[in-house]
Amino acid sequence: MADIYKVNSGNIVGGPGRLVVKEYDGSFPESISEVMSMSDPHDLLNGWRDLGATSDGITTSRSFDTEDFEVDQLIGAVDSDITSWEHTLSTNLAENTIENRQLSMIGGTIIETAPVLGTTTTLTGAVVAGATIINVTSAAGISAGQFLEISEAAFLENKKVSRIQGNTIYLDSPLEAPYSAAAMVAPVTELGTKRIGFGTPGFVPYRTYALISKKKDGSLYMCVIRRAKVSGDAKEQVYGKEKRLIPLNLTAYPVDNEVAEENVYYEIEQVLAP
Repeated sequence: MADIYKVNSGNIVGGPGRLVVKEYDGSFPESISEVMSMSDPHDLLNGWRDLGATSDGITTSRSFDTEDFEVDQLIGAVDSDITSWEHTLSTNLAENTIENRQLSMIGGTIIETAPVLGTTTTLTGAVVAGATIINVTSAAGISAGQFLEISEAAFLENKKVSRIQGNTIYLDSPLEAPYSAAAMVAPVTELGTKRIGFGTPGFVPYRTYALISKKKDGSLYMCVIRRAKVSGDAKEQVYGKEKRLIPLNLTAYPVDNEVAEENVYYEIEQVLAP
């Protein structure tokens, strides 16, 4: 007997999502390429930023409440009307950055102070991205266990020094960008800081969110939540043995002057030709 079950395994999807956010300005992407570059390394377009790794998945929910309508002639409701809708997104942010804490816990303005630098030197030759060994004109003032700053044009990064041999410096982690011999290198005598305050603001800002994921066939899916704000649920930070996560719970709201069928969120799914 032929199998009566009709299954298309290509329609079964799973896997993680990439959650990104931008400030709410009333504009919304019409394609995935308006949020993320479609070529490697898939950088985000201006205005969007990654919320990074998450733990225990990203959950979206959609629900509505109804009110029953009854008539005198019958016992029980004869119809019901939708009275309200609720749309939410929840996850745990695993990357405990000050920017993610600002978003989730409604923090104030982030105030940055620059690091204090010692005497500047230069590289003796160009280095490639990923390098962990650099040679400088003079390593005076730079010591193992200390941080140094290397910068050129739009690139700037701080790296911890593993060890020094003459004017050769070994780094604890690889450089993220390439540098020419003109790059400036300086010991960091005091690291820079970021300061943020948490108080009792009178409003919670709206933001636009997008959730991007890859399907089994390699094509992409994106959900755009037009206008959402962080809910008032408690955000607990546990300082213990386990990794510290940042709970993120969002409530989405309809946008004026959009059709009722998609005034809260919409999905864009790439389709492969049959």
